[in-house]
Amino acid sequence: MNPLIESSVNAHQGNSGSVDGNPRVNRPVLNMPVIKQLVYKDWYLNRKLLATYVGVGIFSLSIISLGEWQFFMGAIMFITMLVAMGNHQLSVTMINERKEQTLAFVMSLPVSPADYAMAKFLSNMVLFFVPWTLLVLATSVVILLTPLPDGLLAFTLLVCMLIAVNHCICWSVTMATETEASFLMVMIGLNCLLNPALYLLARSPAIGGNNLNENFIWTGTATLVLLCEVLAIILLLVGTLYFRSRKKVFY
Repeated sequence: MNPLIESSVNAHQGNSGSVDGNPRVNRPVLNMPVIKQLVYKDWYLNRKLLATYVGVGIFSLSIISLGEWQFFMGAIMFITMLVAMGNHQLSVTMINERKEQTLAFVMSLPVSPADYAMAKFLSNMVLFFVPWTLLVLATSVVILLTPLPDGLLAFTLLVCMLIAVNHCICWSVTMATETEASFLMVMIGLNCLLNPALYLLARSPAIGGNNLNENFIWTGTATLVLLCEVLAIILLLVGTLYFRSRKKVFY
């Protein structure tokens, strides 16, 4: 027998003898061994995908300081890569799982809807934010150590955080609706809104106005924008995970 299934059955049999009237005591506990296996499955399926996107990101950073046209080419490539990385792995880990009937196999495991929600939360956030963090750190190093103006760093960090918000919105909608149509509509809509958001940040005197400054400048406006982005990410993740984990069925 599968050790994960066996351990779950044994645990159920061991607890079946006593029932407590307290709903907190009888509330189901997350099956962490199965959750780890589901997270590992998503990591395994996306390993080559992540390596490709990280490689493209490193290539874009390697040319970004070589000249004017190289800067624009590298910047567009980097932003496109970050957005595509998040959307692509959401498609692989969540949309394709239903299209290819992989969810039927998951439902055969000793896993509850809350376990499934936690597994998708952990896998998708780690799959995105680990390479995202590495690439943001690499971008910061490139800006600070190359002839690029250091004042560009604040604008770059806010743009990267905006892309992270974009990813969390797509994840939340996909978790809530579980349909490809809604995922595609939101993804296209957010991609269309990304350019106006970049324009507003670039035209802001307190943010984009310092892009050509030789010194790194962080303003109060930048702090406010960053806090709003972080708060949006927290609310999206916590709210979606809470409501999704309360579902009694997978569909």
